[in-house]
Amino acid sequence: MRGLLDAALLILNIDKNDIEILGEGIGSLVIEQKDGTLFRIAKNMETARQYTKEFHMLPQIRPFLDIEIPLPIIYMVNPSIHPSGIMGYKKLKGTPLNPDLLISKKRNIIAKQLAEFIIKLHKIPIGMLDCNFQQESNNKSHIKILREDTQEILNQVLTVKEQHKMAKWWEEALEDSTFFSHHFVLCHGDLWYENILVDDLCSGITGIIDFSNMTIGDPAKDLATQGYMGEEFYNQILSEYKHSFPEDTTIEHRVKRHQGLRELDGLRYAIKHDNSEIEDSFSKIRNVIFESNVF
Repeated sequence: MRGLLDAALLILNIDKNDIEILGEGIGSLVIEQKDGTLFRIAKNMETARQYTKEFHMLPQIRPFLDIEIPLPIIYMVNPSIHPSGIMGYKKLKGTPLNPDLLISKKRNIIAKQLAEFIIKLHKIPIGMLDCNFQQESNNKSHIKILREDTQEILNQVLTVKEQHKMAKWWEEALEDSTFFSHHFVLCHGDLWYENILVDDLCSGITGIIDFSNMTIGDPAKDLATQGYMGEEFYNQILSEYKHSFPEDTTIEHRVKRHQGLRELDGLRYAIKHDNSEIEDSFSKIRNVIFESNVF
């Protein structure tokens, strides 16, 4: 990490004493300058390409939204140097949403605001956007590869009865014609509670962050993550959404399918990058796929 940070600070002409390291993930190192500017430093070219997408797209979609989103002010991508990408923007107000701090009244307010954000985002006319990323439909290839990548470890952990249920779930997913039929909207792509900023009293949303998984795809993706906030929260958002998009009659079914695939994706990630998360992934898979609950 030190080499990556030193190289980035040299490019940015920033003194090491002027920054604080906020976090580090598989793709990025995140630092904050004392003036409130956040910098994401790419560890690989794949992440740097995500910066390119955000740099071009976020200013375009901002006028359509009522809630603050990051607006890049510094951006560079160069595959021939290290780091290969840097993006900077002013830090948004607020702290990540904590489900444990939400009382009933505040939960309803946050759910309504988030529903309004999702609806406005999904109503952005994608034909008006200047973007170079293609539509991503729900497809069988992703499901087949995901099955191959997780099959061995699932068979080691699941009971015989659970293995039969899992096999049935995979087959139903591959033959789910409803899941493969959907319209396309601009999706945030990873709209779970840690990417939702709220004020100190947890009484209102102040910003939405991390659009690195932004895509033009199935709107159900952005609803699937709302289950982490509990059934009441999810149901309120689903109700608001269905009222605004009554023509999307299969949204709830696709959400449930995405919830299962998301947890299986999480297991695959844990296998490759963080073994400590594997047990938690098994628990979530059991809840979503075997018990058919919304988290």
